[in-house]
Amino acid sequence: MGRTGILFERKTGVILGLSTAMFILIIAAVATYVSASPTSTFTQVINPGSLSTNIVNGSYTPVGSPTVAMSSVTFSTSCQSSTGTFGTASEQLYVENPDAADNGWSVTLAASAPTDIWDSSGTDFDFNDASGSGCTDGGDTDSFGGQMTVDPSGGTLAVGQCGSCATTSVTKGSSASYEEGVTNSITILTGAAGSDDIGDWTL
Repeated sequence: MGRTGILFERKTGVILGLSTAMFILIIAAVATYVSASPTSTFTQVINPGSLSTNIVNGSYTPVGSPTVAMSSVTFSTSCQSSTGTFGTASEQLYVENPDAADNGWSVTLAASAPTDIWDSSGTDFDFNDASGSGCTDGGDTDSFGGQMTVDPSGGTLAVGQCGSCATTSVTKGSSASYEEGVTNSITILTGAAGSDDIGDWTL
């Protein structure tokens, strides 16, 4: 009986020892699993883009060489006017504001230099000489008469590719004529501070 009791005690000790070891191993395994699978946090910073303007077609692809066809006139020794319209399904002004101008923006139209002229194989014309309502040469730097008037108010303002944007606080410019040294650029479109900070528009 004494030996049996001693044997049982030893077996019990072994069992307890194994159980304790297994418990420690289980705890260690759980701890290893948790540390190997932490909750990851991903962050991404989207920086504002650049305010841009372009001439695009109906698919918003830039047009390489946009043109404006002016109405034909019959030769005359008196002063005449010719008109043209810019803006079709295949050529339209496009403005994109990717959070770059939250306080407002404007689009203006100007020649490369105020001393430029309309150049052709025949007769040249000025575009910003107000003398004689554009019919005579004044005291500017060239020796040609002519004046161009731009009227964006008749254009159709619309939202571009942004489905959730609006034309609120985006306004078209008014009719104005170029005059060297006085009006070298004409405002076509203006987005006030209240316009969409992220959006695009066509005219």
